Amino acid sequence: NDSNKTQKNISLAGTPFTIHSKTTMAEEAKAYVPPKVWKHKPGPGIWGKLNQPTAGPRSEKELPRGKHAIQLYSMATPNGIKAGIFLEELYEAYGLEYDAWLIHIAQGQQFTSGFVKVNPNSKIPALLVYDLTDEKKPPVRVFESASILLYIAENFDKDNKFLPKDPQGRIETISWLFWQIGSSPYLGGGGFGAFFGAKQKVEFAIDKYALEVKRQFDVLERVLAGKDGSKGGPFLLGEQYTIADICIWAWYGRKILDIESDQAVFLDLKAYPHVLAWAKKIAERPAVVRGQRVNKVWGPESEQVVERHSAADFTKTKSKEEEPAKK
Repeated sequence: NDSNKTQKNISLAGTPFTIHSKTTMAEEAKAYVPPKVWKHKPGPGIWGKLNQPTAGPRSEKELPRGKHAIQLYSMATPNGIKAGIFLEELYEAYGLEYDAWLIHIAQGQQFTSGFVKVNPNSKIPALLVYDLTDEKKPPVRVFESASILLYIAENFDKDNKFLPKDPQGRIETISWLFWQIGSSPYLGGGGFGAFFGAKQKVEFAIDKYALEVKRQFDVLERVLAGKDGSKGGPFLLGEQYTIADICIWAWYGRKILDIESDQAVFLDLKAYPHVLAWAKKIAERPAVVRGQRVNKVWGPESEQVVERHSAADFTKTKSKEEEPAKK
């Protein structure tokens, strides 16, 4: 009978259990059957062409370099804005200047030889830090967004405004950095976001990732409410705003601020008032507003800072003809 439910016996980490599926026999007959050896099939659209199962450069092109010690190569994605926001916070705190160059990932610029030398994983953001007192000294390369925040904090946040000096506060901040890196793939394009937005909806996948994303928001809700051994808000470590807040806000803060979106409604993000209050407080910071504009190439032109080489770039509204030439 085609309407009969099916039963699958599988093993996870050595533990056997049974899945009772609503899938009919007719649907199972049409299900994907994996080949013995997987082979790459280019997908549709821009990302289908760009995503490949191999690493390394696809074209020869060196990266540009500006006059400042810090050279950021990025784009204003959730991961990309983390570095821009923190560098803008440091500009406000210490007058620290930096150069930010656009790496347009939809155009495959992350696969140039110059970028791959900075990040072998071909993901933005990436950083080169030069010693301006010794031009013969090779620059320090830093990749992965949380590593960039930590490196910049350790080397340029001289008053420990964003990374506590005391051992307990320091490791708490670093723990939250690692939490975000391990958690957000469930929220974004590697999990819930991908399956919820797909043309072909898969109930099991959406339910799996929705459950985990809601659990993650509840983790943040309880911490900001002062539960589970935490100090409570307004920030993750209590009164001090840290790189952990920046790192997590880029994904979870911006997601909950879009409270009327289909995803937010589906996940009932209004159920996390402490997270929403935290997200709003961070969003009001001038450095956060500016940092989200760094290397942005969509939306109103007044919100775009395609390249950033000084604080004055935020006061310029460039037309398409006036945008810096791509290096």
